[in-house]
Amino acid sequence: MNGLLFPGQGSQVVGMGKELYDKLPEARRLLEKANDILGYDLKEIMFEGPQEKLSDTRYAQPAIYTCSAMYLEKVKAEGLEFHYTAGHSLGEYDALLAAGIFSFEEGLKLVSQRGTAMSRMNGKGMMAAVMGLTEKELKEYMMPQVVMANLNSKTQIVISGETDGIKAIEETLGGRGDIKIKKLKVSAAFHSPQMEEAEVVMKPIISEVAFCRPTCFVISNVTGKPTRDVEEIKANLLGQITGQVRWYDTVMAMKEAGVEQLYEVGYGDVLKKMNKTITFRPKCVGIESLGGF
Repeated sequence: MNGLLFPGQGSQVVGMGKELYDKLPEARRLLEKANDILGYDLKEIMFEGPQEKLSDTRYAQPAIYTCSAMYLEKVKAEGLEFHYTAGHSLGEYDALLAAGIFSFEEGLKLVSQRGTAMSRMNGKGMMAAVMGLTEKELKEYMMPQVVMANLNSKTQIVISGETDGIKAIEETLGGRGDIKIKKLKVSAAFHSPQMEEAEVVMKPIISEVAFCRPTCFVISNVTGKPTRDVEEIKANLLGQITGQVRWYDTVMAMKEAGVEQLYEVGYGDVLKKMNKTITFRPKCVGIESLGGF
């Protein structure tokens, strides 16, 4: 069995999707459709930047969603069968798209509204990856107004919240050579209580969209468990705005389900690298491994 993994915010790079746009007509049509829906030139932002604009949550989220959808077109073109999908944070929208829960257009509108709602908190708070401590060990150093947002692996945890709190954690752990702390390329404290306003905004918007029954299992960020229940999927999608990304549990759930091969469907290799810190089997490879160009 195969599983598809979709990257989230922080994976954006100027030029992403350009090669696919040039070589795959289906991908090209998808990006042009995105331009029409959004009412601005997403292609220019993705291909020409500047990086600062591409990293702005308002543009980063539609760009990443669209880019991964373009790579999904390559999956379809190659006839790859898949049985499970999951996406890291924002990537969950592409996972739902792949599972046939909503159309590209419906998903893009949701993502655009999500990005706009979350961008209202730009500059307030931050996120940082802590590498070298387990969840239990990191708890001893946590500060008020800071939460463990992403449980990416046993020893890679992303913290999110007030800037001063994260800086205090960094100063406390800074003298330990066995621990690394890296600030993430995001503009706010995602997956934390700071996003409650965005959750309130998105609740009626998500509830109004008619979700279809998925064609395969989807693993939610907030549970790390597979489901095909539409109402559960919808509730989890809303909950992940302030909730935790249980990525380690997600990958292990696919392994326990018997998935033999994982594919990262999107630009870059952030999930491939992360997978190596979780398990070597199933191995995660890029979609370019399918060939076809």
